[in-house]
Amino acid sequence: MTEASREGNNRLIAVLFGVMFVAVADNQMISPLLPDLMTAFDMGAGRAGLLVSVYAIAAAVVSFVVGPLSDRTGRRKMLIAALIVFTAATLLCGLAWNYASLVAFRAVTGAAAGTLSLNITACIGDHFPYRRRGAAMGLVMSGYFAAMILGVPAGAFVADSWSWRWAFGVFAGAGLLLWVPALAVIPSRVPAVRDVSVIEMIKGYRRFLARTGPLAVIAASFLVSASTVGFITYVGTWLRDAYGLTTDLIGMVFLFSGLGALLGSPLAGHLSDRVGKRGIVVGSGLAMAVLLAGIPWIDDLLPVVFAGFILTGIAGAFRHAPLQALVTAMATDEERGALIALKNTVAEIGIAGGTTLCGVLYVAFGYPSVGAACGVMAAAASIVILVWVGEPAEQDGPDEPGEPAEPG
Repeated sequence: MTEASREGNNRLIAVLFGVMFVAVADNQMISPLLPDLMTAFDMGAGRAGLLVSVYAIAAAVVSFVVGPLSDRTGRRKMLIAALIVFTAATLLCGLAWNYASLVAFRAVTGAAAGTLSLNITACIGDHFPYRRRGAAMGLVMSGYFAAMILGVPAGAFVADSWSWRWAFGVFAGAGLLLWVPALAVIPSRVPAVRDVSVIEMIKGYRRFLARTGPLAVIAASFLVSASTVGFITYVGTWLRDAYGLTTDLIGMVFLFSGLGALLGSPLAGHLSDRVGKRGIVVGSGLAMAVLLAGIPWIDDLLPVVFAGFILTGIAGAFRHAPLQALVTAMATDEERGALIALKNTVAEIGIAGGTTLCGVLYVAFGYPSVGAACGVMAAAASIVILVWVGEPAEQDGPDEPGEPAEPG
């Protein structure tokens, strides 16, 4: 790889990291803003919750449609268009004049964020050879964890110091600042296939569901999302009930878990390129299963629980980036967006199913039952990958290995 191509790769990773950071921070920031929004628009908890659900639904639905479309029109066009829409919609959220307008603008923001997430992953798959894709994916996906531990507190600080409107404005401004770098750095490739008919989209999805490898990574993504989000949803309630922790101390648990994930993600990506993505996904998934099942059984040992959550963050990071890289290798450039869209949609269904199941278990049997169920699902995801997914052979594109196409 030449020095110029290495610099091009680094610039692309930096821009995609920034886009990932802003999109995730905007999504997660809504939680600390909810009390202020409830007061501003005189809404109860149920109506406030719609701001979260409409965002997720819009992201899932639009991703399902946009995935095949990005295969035909190119990632660059989709990323730039989605970034523009995301910036405008986030700004409009800060200018919302009533509850209905805020819900509508959050839906548009969710649709744009879902498009960004999908195309970020697909872009890495398109422009980095498989043997280096783990490292690239690990660096870009660390933007997800950085947003959780840096972006969300920053948004909350702005809201507390000025107002919730300014918090949306800050992230809209951050999105705006990314426009020029994105235009300059994100490569452009002319897709080989131009047909975007509904029939062809449906056929494409059916082909994935009929193939063992893609079907397995889709099923594993469902189990990963269900187990992770199901477990996290009731962590705060359990820590309060079992240990009497206040909200700020619960936040510290999440902070240090996120720090572990932030540090682990680049390392996981680099290591997966050396020893294989599949092995890292399987091993970290089994470690995650043990942690999820075991932590809720710890009594009166808060430091051990704290350490357990840090290890959980690291294990989650070690599984996330290599799994994403593995997914991108299950499809060609001409169909990669469709596979990621299908995987993301199924993952959203997994989140809904996992949180519902864990809610029932928590009420009926307590948090240990939640941990047991999530541990079983995490282990099942690893077994699915181990049995039905092979480590793909090297897949270089038309350019020299590791060299993205020229921006255009």
